[in-house]
Amino acid sequence: MGYSLHPAIVKEARLLFGSQDIDYVLTKLADTPLPMERSGPPPRVHLAVIWLSKGERKWFDYQIGGAQCDWRDTLVEAGLANDDWRTIVSKRGIDCSDW
Repeated sequence: MGYSLHPAIVKEARLLFGSQDIDYVLTKLADTPLPMERSGPPPRVHLAVIWLSKGERKWFDYQIGGAQCDWRDTLVEAGLANDDWRTIVSKRGIDCSDW
């Protein structure tokens, strides 16, 4: 399996993570399967994981593990679970129109 990471996700990860962690983070996002992925676009879940981790690898590992179990909880915690999630993402300067 594996995800092709959306350019906006790569950009956001690079903004939050230092050079010592970015390769690890991007690889982990691409290689970690998400259950029921058709119900929620992987970029949305990936963005939630990145935001919740706040650029800290320890928290990233925690959040990606939680998303792997139930990504819906991850979306709720990040404030991206409701119908207005696109508006929230857009207000942060991220184009999610093709997700």
